[in-house]
Amino acid sequence: MTYEVLFDVSQRLPQLAIGIAAAVALVGVIAFGLLDSDEALKRWPLILIIGATCVGLQWLVVGEWPFVLGGAVVIIVIIGLERAGEGMTGQDSTDPAARKPIGMRPGAAIFGVGLFTLILAAFQGLPMVAAIDLDRRLLAGEAKVIEGTVTVKSFGKSECLSVAEQRFCYSESTVTPGYNRQRYINGPLETGFHVRLSVIDDQIVRLEVGTKS
Repeated sequence: MTYEVLFDVSQRLPQLAIGIAAAVALVGVIAFGLLDSDEALKRWPLILIIGATCVGLQWLVVGEWPFVLGGAVVIIVIIGLERAGEGMTGQDSTDPAARKPIGMRPGAAIFGVGLFTLILAAFQGLPMVAAIDLDRRLLAGEAKVIEGTVTVKSFGKSECLSVAEQRFCYSESTVTPGYNRQRYINGPLETGFHVRLSVIDDQIVRLEVGTKS
């Protein structure tokens, strides 16, 4: 029997790099905004593009295509609404109905969305610093290897797999360097597969599926 690697903790390292880039960009945007908020608001397209790119790359790295497509649609809608609002304001600035709400400067809302995407990308990536040590320990042979037929059960927002009477639970919503890919998104596991798990500190750091050669 040969094994195909479906997950390895080293796959988290690109997420860490993206998270660091997003955090650096976030600090830069905040500093720029404190120095000149009006000029920062004018740069909302650039900030949104950087943030959306970071989040999109975070999802692409782990193969979460549904999130990428959904996020792209949301951002297109947000940009469309912002452009439409600017057009209405430009048509007749004396019309009270066409004015933006008090305190809402042009680009402020979408600037906030750009900041949120940077925060989200950083939040998803920075915790992956733990993957560096886990990858080192995996290569050093410190992982416990468990092999056998897998049973996968879903429990709403979480999922559990059992192999050789040992159970591991995880969720897509939990930011962790270990395996957490649920089947409803892109999980490759199904009950009955023959698998080999490498486990460190109750985290699955490598998951392999056996195939008959």
